[in-house]
Amino acid sequence: MHYALTGAGKRVRPVLTLAVAELFGVRSEPVLDLACAVEMVHACSLVLDDLPAMDDAALRRGRPTVHRAFGESVALLAALGLLNRAYALVAEAAHRLSLRRYTAEDVVHHLAAAIGSDGLIGGQALDLLARPEEMDLDVLEYIHSHKTGALFMAAGELGAMAADARRRDLEVIARYAKNLGLAFQIADDLLDVLGTPEVTGKDTGKDESKVTFVRLLGVPGAQALAGELLGFAVDSLAPLGRKADPLRELAMFVQHRSR
Repeated sequence: MHYALTGAGKRVRPVLTLAVAELFGVRSEPVLDLACAVEMVHACSLVLDDLPAMDDAALRRGRPTVHRAFGESVALLAALGLLNRAYALVAEAAHRLSLRRYTAEDVVHHLAAAIGSDGLIGGQALDLLARPEEMDLDVLEYIHSHKTGALFMAAGELGAMAADARRRDLEVIARYAKNLGLAFQIADDLLDVLGTPEVTGKDTGKDESKVTFVRLLGVPGAQALAGELLGFAVDSLAPLGRKADPLRELAMFVQHRSR
C-alpha cells in the first residue's frame, strides 16, 4: 500500500481538493485527509489497471508496478486496502468538519458514487468490454468521463463540500473538474504516443491496440480537443472571479504537462 501510494506521481486530484477548499477559505487537517483519500482511490485504480488481467504494465511512476514488485496477490490486497482506508478516512474527516449545508453521509456518498458502477468502475468495465468497431467519439468520451472524469469531479466536490460551499458553487466546481479530467485523459493518450518511459515514468505505446482519442482524431485533433475542454473548464470558473486563479493555473499545467 505504501509503495503504491508514495511513488513520484503528479498528485493532481488531491491538489484539486486542496485548491478548491482553499479557494472557499478553508485550510485544515480534515481537508488534507480528504485529499489523501482521493489519492488512495487513484492509487488503488492504478494498481488494478496495471495487473496482467488489465493493462499488464511493467512500469508505473518510474518504478516496477506493484504486482511486478510484490506479486499479484499482494497487489490485489493492497488495492483493496487503499480503497477501504480511503472510505474510512473520508468518513472520519467529514465528521470533524463543521458543515451546515452537507452531512458526513453526503461527503462519503460523493466519493462512493465516483468510484462505483456509474463512475470509475463503470467506465473501466466499458473500456474493457467495448469492441473497437463499436467505439466512436461519443462512446470514448462516455468511458473516460466516468473512468477518469468522475474521480476528478469528486476531488473538486469534496474540497468544496469541506468548505461548506454553496450548492451553485459546487456545480461550478463540478463542471470545471469534469472538463479538466477529460482533458487530462486526452493528454495521457497523447503522451502514450509522443512521450518516452524516461520522461513519463510509465510504459508508452501500451494503447496501440486500443481505441483512444489520438487514434480517432489524430495527434492534432486530440490536442485541439484537449485545448477546447480546458477552455470550457476555465470559462466555467468565471462566477468565482480572481480567487479561482489557482484552478486556472492547474488547467494550464494539464495542458502543457510532459508526464
